Amino acid sequence: MNYTLIEGDCIEVMAGFEPCSIDAIVCDPPYGIGFMGKGWDCAVPGDDFAAAAFRVLKPGGHLVAFAATRTIHRLTVALENASFEVRDQIGWVQWQGFPKSLDVSKSIDAAAGVEREHTGIVSSVTGSRNSKGFEKYGNGKGIPESVNMITAPATDDAKRWQGFGTGLKPAFEPCILVRKPLAGTVAANVLQHGTGALNIDGCRFAYGDPAWPGPQSDEHRIGEALTTTRNQSERVVSLPPIKMPLFHIQGRFPANIYHCPKPSRSEREAGCQHLKPKTGAEAVMREEGTAGLDNPRAGAGRTAQSVKNYHPTVKPSALMAWLCTLVGGQKGSLILDPFMGSGSTGIGCLKAGFNFIGIEKDPDYLAIARARIRQASPMFDREVAHAPRAS
Repeated sequence: MNYTLIEGDCIEVMAGFEPCSIDAIVCDPPYGIGFMGKGWDCAVPGDDFAAAAFRVLKPGGHLVAFAATRTIHRLTVALENASFEVRDQIGWVQWQGFPKSLDVSKSIDAAAGVEREHTGIVSSVTGSRNSKGFEKYGNGKGIPESVNMITAPATDDAKRWQGFGTGLKPAFEPCILVRKPLAGTVAANVLQHGTGALNIDGCRFAYGDPAWPGPQSDEHRIGEALTTTRNQSERVVSLPPIKMPLFHIQGRFPANIYHCPKPSRSEREAGCQHLKPKTGAEAVMREEGTAGLDNPRAGAGRTAQSVKNYHPTVKPSALMAWLCTLVGGQKGSLILDPFMGSGSTGIGCLKAGFNFIGIEKDPDYLAIARARIRQASPMFDREVAHAPRAS
């Protein structure tokens, strides 16, 4: 398989591609929530991106793009405006997001200028609780911000609103699945352009695969009752429950959810040994020894001595390989990631047997992506420099 990594703004780069030259787009664009104060995350890709993506995709080509739960509607509207057909939403279930919720009761007492009584300590890092246990920190004094104090409501209003907050734990991330309109029927489009269909069998969940977080029982009750007709009279014959395994030999029909954890530090850093490292504080743009660095909201890697892949939103390569397999069509097709980041889509794409083009405007992230892709790719995968051609 071949891959091409391009530095630049994706809209400008895609303007140089021939129309109808890309089989599928799989990407993780900015969420538009100002993540970790990053300037590139100030907005969701809009109409200009959607129009550029529409132009380069072949008829029937799919686009998969991640977004935040709060902003996916904006991305969806932009894609609809460009004439994409919305096919589905897919949820990456990872359970690991850090809840960003304001304690309403504490806020009420703070607004009233009332001090609350300390009743215990709960660590926001480990989740461990130490009820009335101030031995480590000396009666509740000098406690760093990396731990949260358990306090009792002081005012009547605070007591009424005890246990209320403003946000949920973000346990999944959605992505939108859209398709460029077909040229004729599905059959005609698939035969002419190689696009328009989802690889169902290639994305089935093997029985017991943790990527499927749902029920694991494969037995279904059938034959609770049998209705027969004899001599124009209907009677019901009760039968004992029959258990019959109903399954496909290749696994469960793929659902619009995929479960896997966030990538480990070893997965994130594989291949990056030669790159210049940053400290954990530098990686999350905090100062050493500050309370802000202690807070888990600063992001992953904040406590590391050395971080070489400091991209803050790395996706698991297994997830991206599954998505590429789903929408990529036949092996050897060309998949584009306009927001490559540190290269997880490229890794998944090549491992799944597709050619890949990745665009990234940050040269530091591009270097990380190149290092990770080179390490993960088989020896017969090679980086080339070429523009995609129309089908």
